[in-house]
Amino acid sequence: MRHSFSMRARLLASAGGIALLSLAQPASAQAVDDADEQLLLTEDTAETAGLLHRMLGRITFFAGRLPRPVLDVPATVTVIDGEDLQEQGVTDMQQMARYVPGLTVNRQINAAQPFNDFGGFSMRGVGGNRVLTLVDGSRVAEAIIDGTRDYLDFSFVRQAEVVRGPASVTWGADALGGVVALQTIAPEDLLEGGERGGEMRTSYDSFTNTRTGTVSFAQRLSDQLSVLVGYSHIEANEPELSNAAANGGLYSDIHGGCPRDLAAGATPCNAFDPTDIETDHALFRAEFRPTTEHRFSFTADLMRRVTDVAFNQNLGDPTASGTYVTSDDRRQILRRNRFALEHEWTPESGIVDALTTSFGYVPHSYLRTGERRYNNASGETEVSWDSLAYDEDFFELDIQAHRRFSLGATDHELVFGFDGDMTYTDYERMTRVQNMVTGSDVTTVAGGFNFANATTRRSDIYVQDRIEFGGGRFELTPGLRYATYAIDPRPNADYSVVPGSEPQRRDDSALLAALGARAHLNDNWTLWANASQGFKMPTAQQLYTSLPGAWFNLIPAPDLRPEYVNNFEIGARGEFDRGFVSASLFRADYSDFIQSFYNPPGTSDYTYRNISEREVWGFELAGEMQINDALTFTTSLNYQEGVQRATPTSAETPVNLRPLSGVIGLNWESQSRPLAVDLYSRFAGGVSETSSATGFRPGGYALLDLFVRYDLTDTAILSFGVTNLLDTAYYQDSAIGVTTTPSEAVARQNPLDLHMGPDRVFTLQLASRF
Repeated sequence: MRHSFSMRARLLASAGGIALLSLAQPASAQAVDDADEQLLLTEDTAETAGLLHRMLGRITFFAGRLPRPVLDVPATVTVIDGEDLQEQGVTDMQQMARYVPGLTVNRQINAAQPFNDFGGFSMRGVGGNRVLTLVDGSRVAEAIIDGTRDYLDFSFVRQAEVVRGPASVTWGADALGGVVALQTIAPEDLLEGGERGGEMRTSYDSFTNTRTGTVSFAQRLSDQLSVLVGYSHIEANEPELSNAAANGGLYSDIHGGCPRDLAAGATPCNAFDPTDIETDHALFRAEFRPTTEHRFSFTADLMRRVTDVAFNQNLGDPTASGTYVTSDDRRQILRRNRFALEHEWTPESGIVDALTTSFGYVPHSYLRTGERRYNNASGETEVSWDSLAYDEDFFELDIQAHRRFSLGATDHELVFGFDGDMTYTDYERMTRVQNMVTGSDVTTVAGGFNFANATTRRSDIYVQDRIEFGGGRFELTPGLRYATYAIDPRPNADYSVVPGSEPQRRDDSALLAALGARAHLNDNWTLWANASQGFKMPTAQQLYTSLPGAWFNLIPAPDLRPEYVNNFEIGARGEFDRGFVSASLFRADYSDFIQSFYNPPGTSDYTYRNISEREVWGFELAGEMQINDALTFTTSLNYQEGVQRATPTSAETPVNLRPLSGVIGLNWESQSRPLAVDLYSRFAGGVSETSSATGFRPGGYALLDLFVRYDLTDTAILSFGVTNLLDTAYYQDSAIGVTTTPSEAVARQNPLDLHMGPDRVFTLQLASRF
């Protein structure tokens, strides 16, 4: 979607000064000099029409360490403009992935995580912590076994990027399956060359009854200094699934009805528990240019989300155990903050063209608490309070140098630097049970699950060289990263040591390589290929989980190996005056996957181990064609398959994947009236095989989405949308592979139909710039 004030902003950013656009980027992607501007703006001025569709909002900052047009990188990258996210009513991770085939986000649907939030992004056959997630170049905390990765808010997103395939050479550990990166707005995005500017937005989404309000303002205080402030508030409730079966679907059919105590007021099996969510997000950014050679930036980004759940599915006594629950209330307080100071030096002469340095403090935390009231088997009233506190705080330092030079008949764009961080991980849980009749009061610390607090150091050096030769027809981009890693346990008084398995310091290193290549066949067609490696180090949870018990023991696993992937891709792109087409093949070979809670035969021990190998392959297509001045056609498609082995001698089984998914779009913008319409069809093929013979295999579907935008004035825009216009019932990818032979406990806690996709959803937004 496009509108008048966004078009002006994009033209200023893309055709009026890429150097200004760079203010919004992480320091590691900020070095944009005059040569970059020429690359991005005037590669072929004779093809202006072809450049417009290509340039506006389609610069990638995370496929490499320097910004480049998406169609010029030897990789598969999707760039989503922030204004498109706003006009489509995007407020969460799952909605962001809506029009990116092959990228999925699963809602956590289980009794252990009752807040119905998201576990992270998945792509190329892996997900969760195996996909690196960045906000302004800073890492987002990982999820633990009883946690979440839902730390993102989209109120101030300027651009979102999805880089498929491993990117550990560029961005370090954890980028096993790929990278999802968000960039927040900078002062110039609102100033648009003026002295001041701002924006106000309010929106509504019927699926979760989401109400949002956002205001942002920027002021140019002098020729050298500009600032931005922004604040957003979001309120939402539990998702509403009108297409779920009244009894909760297959699981309830198997057990003769919903196995919850509905007479006691328990939540039905076709509904989520009552939920209230409030998110507050504040952003401050200051940009200071004392000279033409120096730029300083300070950012304070603070987000807090409070989720209250009436855990009513637990009410009553559904198992006839004699314990009758009268209330069960849960709260989660989640925080993600970022404080960063960045400096860019672009000397007029010297050994480097640009040197960028970024230091950031990025703390993450969530606090889960609960109060459960019940009558025990003796008829006595008891109250149980529980709490879980998890903190993962990063201190990050990134130093990047950039140098262009020629050597013989080759032109080089060399990037090298240091990328490191210190991470402090702290975990604490407690349960207190008080008998209101007898006065008994018992507190249990670290019951059920625990791991040692830890300090993790990552200290990497990297180099990447983009080499052009043959008069610019050929390009090679080799890259290397030497990664070092140390994790030092800090067990506190709550940590229970299993004799003989005391936590130990762990040190590792790895040399990773990547190679990209491009060849221009003619003025329109380009072939490209890349080979890349990725890795993921074991976490404190995996290395240091420890809890001896009467019935079982949780045992540390200090000898775990890193997880690795070798990835290969080859593709072709055609660029024309009115559009482009892109096709690629990929194969990813993963090794040493870490299995959770392995039980060695003949023991009561549970631990972690490296076991599985996984191979995933497929192809991806994308294209865009400007049919006429008003109408544009877009499409993208992903096909993937995979196999895996749990052990070297075990049988090969399929990976739980949706083989086919895609999007077709028509975008129409009136040439005579302030009106635009976007129509999208999302489609997916059915799943024919799963890793287990009893795994659920959802069918295919096709959905229709409609978005309409009307310019009320030159500065005020009204946007209206309907997703799943035909109210089609379908299962999301989170249902793939779940059991079709559930126990009564599974049927009660994880009803199958809660995996159904949203029904017909209405969105409305009013935005105004000033």
